[in-house]
Amino acid sequence: MRVLYFDPILGVSGDMILAALIDLGVDKDYLKQKMKFVGNFDITISHINCSGISARHLDFKFKTKISEDRFIPLIEKSRLSERIKKTAIKIIKSIFEAEKVVHPTKHVHLHELADADTLLDIVGSMIAIDNLKIDKIYSRAVKAGTGFIKTEEGNMPAFNFATAYLLKNFPVEFMPINEELTTPTGAAIIGTIAEPKDSLVFKKIEGIGLGAGTKEFKNYPNLLRVFIGEIKDELTDECLVIETNIDDMHPQDYDILFERLYKAGALEVFLTPVIMKQSRPGILLTVLCDSYNQKVLDTLFEETTSLGIRMYSTKRLRLHRSIIKIPSPYGKISIKISEYKGKHRFSLEYRDIKKIAIKKGIPLRDLRAELIKLVEEKVK
Repeated sequence: MRVLYFDPILGVSGDMILAALIDLGVDKDYLKQKMKFVGNFDITISHINCSGISARHLDFKFKTKISEDRFIPLIEKSRLSERIKKTAIKIIKSIFEAEKVVHPTKHVHLHELADADTLLDIVGSMIAIDNLKIDKIYSRAVKAGTGFIKTEEGNMPAFNFATAYLLKNFPVEFMPINEELTTPTGAAIIGTIAEPKDSLVFKKIEGIGLGAGTKEFKNYPNLLRVFIGEIKDELTDECLVIETNIDDMHPQDYDILFERLYKAGALEVFLTPVIMKQSRPGILLTVLCDSYNQKVLDTLFEETTSLGIRMYSTKRLRLHRSIIKIPSPYGKISIKISEYKGKHRFSLEYRDIKKIAIKKGIPLRDLRAELIKLVEEKVK
């Protein structure tokens, strides 16, 4: 599996992301040709010395201004692939949403952003990633500055409000630097396309790209490093295990707890009967998450009687899996297919067959047997 791994040494911005991807080998002229629908602009790519390290720096020059309300229409009318369009629009919408939350006005304005640069940084990055033929994208924690910086609206936190909103479900490391390190555009791109991961084992590193920021910081290189390479087909990764012992909760309350934990982003939730101190029977509640998830923690403390939880990371080996939809006499049904050493196995999506059984008044056991036979004929 070919992966892209972002390593924010210090900064993350839209231009740093695109510069690092160009440093990986994406052709500047190819990007410009693909982005010509945006308007008349030039891309300047330069090598700069950043704390003794040679890295790429990117700069756009425009001859016309582009207003924010034209961003999405321009992308929709372009000849870009649907996948690029969908992801770029999703990133832009996340920025608009963050700005609406932080600056609740009738007209959306991208505060502290160079408007047209934002569009090209996002679209260019998605084109570059598509060109690199990536299967999966990961990222280490992004960095945030502390203290205050001067803005057009006065002194504001270096980790500004929009950026914080965009990274509310992503790991953030605060640095002792009174400057903005991660911009809203950088946060929106990384937060949308990348899965957080502290460490990754490469089978082979194919390339390393370095993107440099505009600002210079004493004792810190303002760089974004990006790795591209192969990892094992059988995915070995990490997940966070959250668990707590409970002996005084009404059993029926677990039903809504499960629903809300899954809605908050839990991968798996399960209960194990245990014997606690003074021989009291109890329940070990276990929740699995991709990474630290504040929503899951909030749900646990709000919905259970727990006074404390345990958290630890563990490795897991995951088989490749995919979900496909196939037609049936009852409409389309979802099938999960997994693979190991070239052999496939499948399972029916329980929620789908449950809905059909209830709607049609068919015994679940009979319906499952019928659909399994149908799937075996179609999935070979």
